[in-house]
Amino acid sequence: MGKLNAEHMDFLANEAQSLLKFAFGSVMKSGGFGYMDTEGKVDTSKPLECYLQARKIQVFGLSHQMGYGDYKEYVEHGVKSLNTIFRDREHGGFYNAVNQDHSPASDRKFAYDQMFVLLAATTAVEVGVEGAQELFDYAESIIEKYYWDEDFSMMKNDWDQEFSTVDPYRGINANMHAVEALTAAYEATGRAIFRDRAFKICKRAVDEFARNMNWMLPEHFDSQWSVEQDFNIDSPADPFRPFGVTIGHLFEWSRLIVQIDLCMTESSEDRSWVLEGARAMYDIAKNYGWDVDGAPGFVYTIDWQKKPVVTSRMQWVAAEAVMAAFTLWKVTGEDQYLSDYYAWWQYIQDNVIDKKFGSWHHELNAAQEVTTITWSGKPDVYHAFNACILPLLPFKASFIGSTKK
Repeated sequence: MGKLNAEHMDFLANEAQSLLKFAFGSVMKSGGFGYMDTEGKVDTSKPLECYLQARKIQVFGLSHQMGYGDYKEYVEHGVKSLNTIFRDREHGGFYNAVNQDHSPASDRKFAYDQMFVLLAATTAVEVGVEGAQELFDYAESIIEKYYWDEDFSMMKNDWDQEFSTVDPYRGINANMHAVEALTAAYEATGRAIFRDRAFKICKRAVDEFARNMNWMLPEHFDSQWSVEQDFNIDSPADPFRPFGVTIGHLFEWSRLIVQIDLCMTESSEDRSWVLEGARAMYDIAKNYGWDVDGAPGFVYTIDWQKKPVVTSRMQWVAAEAVMAAFTLWKVTGEDQYLSDYYAWWQYIQDNVIDKKFGSWHHELNAAQEVTTITWSGKPDVYHAFNACILPLLPFKASFIGSTKK
């Protein structure tokens, strides 16, 4: 297998550090990380969101581990915000969002947030900051008590604030990020329960749900994990629960299942479905998501007839596409994936990277103009940063595993 060219590797390193620099704009003296606008300044009209705290911890923590600088204070800043501002001392768990005065801004407790807290805590423990182990242990206990469903080998989606009533909705998105968090936790701790649960989720989601729908992975389910194909048909551009099939998630799952498989080499169970599923979901995402409406870029979603629904180009989808292409190239050595990888990075360089203010435009239309149908501002550098550093690190099951000292 060949190597990525040196010029591209230099570009990745420079872009990663540019994204890191942009992320500094989110730091708030009053605590936590704020929602950034297009110029990288905190938009104080918006609440602080739990998953964005965790993602910033991840970015600063990985940057520290990679030797980009001493960013322990920023990791500790984020850990402190999760342990104090976002932790519900009365009912347990972590608030989905808090207002500028740190009062709760949401009445739900989402698995999505708890999974990202576990991921961030894993990274923070490896960096070695105060409060990180406490955060990890607490997040693990909340997930165990309220979210992991042994009967289905999947995570429940969300509860009310008091943890008295669980929503019957079940979603693939939170479970995808559970795989990410559990894989990282396994590589950091060596505790097999994390790896085994991640693998069970992957097998259920891909070898069952995706396979049964011809690799068109469904996103939405009822409490018994029966598919709800028309969910949010009247709100197709929802940022977390869009109608139909989400192109970026097909790419993301194709990468995650290949990565968790790297941890399963001693397992005796059949794992032939992993590469089969990864290839198949990748092909669906590429063939029906890329350049399908006469313009470059990936559409956000498609319907069950494989027709575009929301044609906005989301930055995170492009990031997941290049990571999936790189991952499949690494495990197969096939040139088609490397060709896709370079072609999609060229699209990102030409259209997605904001050369004026930095970071990546979060949403473009088919004419490659900035739009805000789903996303306003530039709150997040997490997907883009991951896309930059993946080829720079040893090929492991998780980012923290790749940077573990």
